[in-house]
This record gives sequence, C-alpha cells and structure tokens, in this order.
Amino acid sequence: MAAPICPTCGTAARLTDGREIYPHRPDLADKPIWACTVCEDTYVGCHPGTEEPLGFPADAALREARILLHHRRIDPLWKDAPRTGGYGRLDAEGIKTVQRAARVRVYGFLAARMGLTRETCHTAMFTLEQCREAWTALKGVSYGEIRDWAKFGEGRKPTGRKRRAPASGEGVAA
Repeated sequence: MAAPICPTCGTAARLTDGREIYPHRPDLADKPIWACTVCEDTYVGCHPGTEEPLGFPADAALREARILLHHRRIDPLWKDAPRTGGYGRLDAEGIKTVQRAARVRVYGFLAARMGLTRETCHTAMFTLEQCREAWTALKGVSYGEIRDWAKFGEGRKPTGRKRRAPASGEGVAA
C-alpha cells in the first residue's frame, strides 16, 4: 500500500499511531494514523481495522472543516432518515438498515451535486474548497429530497403518476 501524499508539501506520509498524534487519548493509542513528515500537525486516520488511509492528510483547519461538514450537514441527513416517513414502525435493526441505505444515498446525492464519483466523494478526500462546496450543496436539503432523487433519478421530479407500459407495438418505429 502506498503512503498518502500530503497535499500541502507533496511529501509521502509515514505510518504512526494514536500515541503520537493523540497522547492525551489512551483509547486511540493503537489506532494507525498517517502523518506528514514535513508539515506539522497534518495527518489522516485509517479505515477501521486496516492501515489503509481514509483519504489524504489534513492540517487543523481542514480537519475542522471536514468534522463540521460531517456533524452538521451529512450525518443529520442519514441519521434522521428513519423519522422522515414512509418506513412504518421500525425496530432497532430496521433503523440501522434504513440508516445504512440513507448514508449511501446521501453520499450519492452529494457526489452528483459536486460532479464527483461515489468513490471520490468522501470527506477525508476533500480539500477545504470541496468542504465549502459540499456545505453549500447540502444547505437546506432534506432527506426526503435525497430519497426522491435516488428513487426518480437526478434531475427528474416525481410526477405523482405512474408511467404506463406501452401497448404492444406502440412506440415502435415501423
């Protein structure tokens, strides 16, 4: 696995752990973290249980932007999805299932709004400018809008009526 590259200085990061980055957090001591060897306080965490970086290293300002984007825009959309209607009564497992599907939809919607692929639409890969763009793209958006987007396709609006299947031979050029 190649080390992530620091976007500020272009240097390959080195693998370290939470003991170095978060000395005051014993609960994070064994967590693998990629840190820039040149830029001070620039790092990125790893996917759970791996040494695979979540994205690219970020300084304090970018980490704060990524955290705010998650906590104030992205997470509330998918976490509140079970309460948006249309799901009936859900037990704890049903809530988790809806939330997992909602999270995928939220990121798909955001990727489409930002002109990104789903694979590159991850806050740990965002620059400060992309964090601002994502913030704006999700401003005022409800989960219901995202669910409709996923159901009816980007750019199409639900009409409230079902499309009928063409009759035999109808719509076929002769």
